[in-house]
Amino acid sequence: MTLEILQSSLVIPSDDTPRERLLLSNLDRVAVRKHNCTIYLFKNNEGDNYFFSVEVLKSALAKALTMFYPLAGRHTIGQDGRDQIDCNAEGVLFVVARLDCTADSIQFEPMSPENRELFFPKEPQSSSLLEMLQVTYLKCGSVVLGTSTNHILVDGRGAAHFFQTWSRIARGDLTSIVPPSFDRTPLRARCPPKINFDFPAYMTDLSGIEGKPKSCALNLFKLSKEQIRHLKIRCSKGSNITNVSSFVAVSALVWKCYCIAQGLDPDIKSRLYFTADIRNRIHRPIPTYFGNGVIRLSATSEVSRITSSQIGDVAGTVKAVIDGLTDEFIRSFIDYMEVMRDRKVSVITDMSESDLRIRTILGMPIYDIDFGWGAPQLVSWERCTENRVVYLMNEPGQDGGIKVVVSLDSSTMKRFQKVFSEELLFKYFQARLPELCSQTLKQRLTECDSSDSDLVTPNTRQSAFSFSFSLSFSKEKRRLSPSDGASEASATRFRFLRFRKSRLFLGSNFKVLVTPFWEGLS
Repeated sequence: MTLEILQSSLVIPSDDTPRERLLLSNLDRVAVRKHNCTIYLFKNNEGDNYFFSVEVLKSALAKALTMFYPLAGRHTIGQDGRDQIDCNAEGVLFVVARLDCTADSIQFEPMSPENRELFFPKEPQSSSLLEMLQVTYLKCGSVVLGTSTNHILVDGRGAAHFFQTWSRIARGDLTSIVPPSFDRTPLRARCPPKINFDFPAYMTDLSGIEGKPKSCALNLFKLSKEQIRHLKIRCSKGSNITNVSSFVAVSALVWKCYCIAQGLDPDIKSRLYFTADIRNRIHRPIPTYFGNGVIRLSATSEVSRITSSQIGDVAGTVKAVIDGLTDEFIRSFIDYMEVMRDRKVSVITDMSESDLRIRTILGMPIYDIDFGWGAPQLVSWERCTENRVVYLMNEPGQDGGIKVVVSLDSSTMKRFQKVFSEELLFKYFQARLPELCSQTLKQRLTECDSSDSDLVTPNTRQSAFSFSFSLSFSKEKRRLSPSDGASEASATRFRFLRFRKSRLFLGSNFKVLVTPFWEGLS
């Protein structure tokens, strides 16, 4: 694949903007100092010759930067040593490129690290750019938009607000635009500081901590809306928790499967790290805040409890941590960061093998970015390369599904794939067996294969039967299988679901004892 750079320029705000120094908050200061990179794939299904017009994009971008003017500035350090943004309107980097391949020939999910060289601008040395964009035209007519946003200024939700605004201006939808707020006052530390909590997801001793890149295997799992619904039901049964969110349910499942797959010592503790948005959790909500509005949290439990308990207990552990994110907790953390201002405080990145980290953009409007040529067909992260990290995002459209990208070492990944599929797929069908059988059993009892014809007699009709179950089960198997094993999954056929006495056999891979429930069906 050959990449050709057609143009590279700085786009500045279309109108005059405030020239000021924007002091960053304590939540900004603790953010990972990297660019968050995201890919959006847009397909030209209509053969439009003006598809993704550079002139339209740049004109709309200049107008959007007038509203989001800090993005056109530069990251600097003030005389007091604090991070700040110099709102000097120097602009954002905008690159236009052409790639001699089709969208179908590129692996976007999960995105390979090599794609960074293709779809994201190369940051100039000694640069303090806050936003870099690249529009890449493919041979098939599709377009890839690569965005690279400096995390020191804004988190994923704030960045999505900017891209949403940019796209609305491009398509002429000005009435639905919501102006951002840059006011950091609601996130100031109290005087005097008052710290009432501990913050185990952050560390102060960075000596000897060095990011060691490890070879990781990436797999993509897709959960349907129906599977998520059943997972939430499982989380609620046998536990005291209610209103289980999709994030809590999926996180609990992933955490449980990871601890089983890793074969951890049952007596040690495992930690699940994740972030939570605080915009609507403080006393005076700041829904349009453009900045870093997230705090890293951690759920902790003994490995033995995670692996042996019901999924609802694990979900309860995660939910309890989220429910504890109160206004006082947030204020205490901001005060803690103020007290520790002269020391290096960072999120924990060097985790032990018993720990797992989840990054999520569930619920963010990542598919509501329509420049006038339709919504993106696909959205993918670039940073899916860290070991023991799971990425969650919504599926496109209104299906309500969730994509789960898992990054683990190769040996753990093989075990995780098996455990995850069995834990979700098998129990999903186990929960649906009464429904499935009540709908089809009477019709299919007379369709037993010849090898079992001797079983279908008046005396044995209620105790033994078989019927074809290949279509639905194969479909769900393919849905859960990682992308690199799709062909193998397609060839896998679970031809018969068979009851004999109280045993249920699903092919040769699953076996479970069940209580006969078909006696009242005839």
